[in-house]
Amino acid sequence: MRRFSCLIILALILNAQSKPTYKLTYFDFKLRGEFIRFILSYSGAEFEDNRIKPEDWPALKPTTPFGQIPVLEIKKGSQVIEIAQSQAIARYLASQFGLNGRNDLENALIDMYGAQMGDLFDAFSAAFNRNQTEEFFSQVWPQNFQYFEDRLAKNGNGFLVGRSLKWADIYLSQMTDFLGNAKDEFLKRFPLIRALDQKVRSIPGIA
Repeated sequence: MRRFSCLIILALILNAQSKPTYKLTYFDFKLRGEFIRFILSYSGAEFEDNRIKPEDWPALKPTTPFGQIPVLEIKKGSQVIEIAQSQAIARYLASQFGLNGRNDLENALIDMYGAQMGDLFDAFSAAFNRNQTEEFFSQVWPQNFQYFEDRLAKNGNGFLVGRSLKWADIYLSQMTDFLGNAKDEFLKRFPLIRALDQKVRSIPGIA
């Protein structure tokens, strides 16, 4: 009996050691790293949310892959791996936590939507730098959101792809944060996106 108990304890220790730990490094902003925080929160996995200050970035930059963040550090036993690029991080975490597609076609669609959201973010950044956000939010943003609204309508079940939540759904929900105080009024024009956003925000850890 004592030997059996020791084996159980050993198995628990080995299992704990085999589980990876995560550290996400990004600014304390709701920008490229925020939807990754959402994914990690959805997963229930313990992770270190390393939020850095802009003034600390110059010293940190040379130590990161490609000199940019977000960066996800994965530690499993003695092995430590860093992944940069927000969508590469998202795809990896999706594969770990059941937020990817059931087949290659679904994954291609998810990647397509994620890439379009990334392009939308880049367009927002460019408009912000040119002080043209008013034009951006009156034209470019609604055009893109209508595209996603149509995709939700076509899929017919409240998700962009398949029959369950995917990382692109979480990404789309987080993108609504850019609307700020205008979010509620803006989403009246896009009821399916609003419903998806409410669904995502109801997840413990994200709300």
